[in-house]
Amino acid sequence: MRSITVQDCMTRSVVTLLPDMDVVEALRVLLKNNITAAPVIDQGGLVGILSETDCLSSTLSASYYSQEGNLVSEFMETNVITAKPLDSIIDVYEQCMAEKALRVPVLDEDGTIIGMLSPKDLMAAVLEYYEKPVVRTG
Repeated sequence: MRSITVQDCMTRSVVTLLPDMDVVEALRVLLKNNITAAPVIDQGGLVGILSETDCLSSTLSASYYSQEGNLVSEFMETNVITAKPLDSIIDVYEQCMAEKALRVPVLDEDGTIIGMLSPKDLMAAVLEYYEKPVVRTG
């Protein structure tokens, strides 16, 4: 039986944001790192995820109402799907499809973020799963 785990395909370099960060600054971080979302951490633990769509919502709302200083905590998604390093990539992919989740933080046993999965990571892993020949032993 062939299996690809989350740790086989996750991105190990993770850019994080803080909940009290201004959304405009968070947008700068996303653009500078060429990413579309980042986990939000507080006291070392995951509290949410902020996407470029969340940033757009914030900046459009702020400009319409002539506001400044929207915080990441006000616009981040707090219902975050996470994965463990040894989870099956197929199981995670199916959960992401069902929940329409685009970014998945990977947490170790202590709840520390050790990686991220993006749609590109997931698609590459699923493609590899289907293209990889089954090796039979015995």
